Amino acid sequence: MKTYPKIDYYNKGFFGDTVYAFDKLDGSNIRAEWNKKRGWYKFGTRSRMIDENDPNFGDAIPIFLNKYGDDLDKVFRKTYSNTQSVVVFGEYVGDNSFAGQHEESDDKDIVLFDVNLYKKGFISPKDFYNNFGHLHIPKLIYKGEYNNDLIEDIKNNIWNLKEGVICKGTRKTKGDEIVWMTKIKTIEWLEQIKLLYGEKYLLDELNKDKSLLI
Repeated sequence: MKTYPKIDYYNKGFFGDTVYAFDKLDGSNIRAEWNKKRGWYKFGTRSRMIDENDPNFGDAIPIFLNKYGDDLDKVFRKTYSNTQSVVVFGEYVGDNSFAGQHEESDDKDIVLFDVNLYKKGFISPKDFYNNFGHLHIPKLIYKGEYNNDLIEDIKNNIWNLKEGVICKGTRKTKGDEIVWMTKIKTIEWLEQIKLLYGEKYLLDELNKDKSLLI
């Protein structure tokens, strides 16, 4: 089952490219696999498989199926009819979730944030927004040039974000359209991480580049 890749920090992005910047929700990565014959039949976190009996993430499965199961099936059969299998990714989150930690008393939700087609890879951010934007997806914060102005605006949190954004663009590689991604975090979120978990944890967020430390 496809796992979600580690996303580089903003300095690894392709400056000058057009990007879609989506609100980065602060929760846990949940994945689900759909097959044209079997429907939804596999579920996991970023690192392991789960079922509804999982003590930490079992509740995520019925939440996902009730919210997205039928609607995504319709999109796959209509828009991606030649695709036999799809893995989708969502953020499992509560009001007080932070850095992947959750309050047990919070009501939880899942927000769809990416789609991977079997043997084709992640769909472009344009296709994700156009084909799945009628469902609950992260808010589109910005569409335009990937540049230092965008980075500074996110860092200084002019859009009042909880964590930051994920930027997604595309590049042609050997005739194929490949999706690239970076993350930009707000200064407030990074300061909280440093205070709670220390500089080593923070460096993991920053491609281990000390020059990006706040």
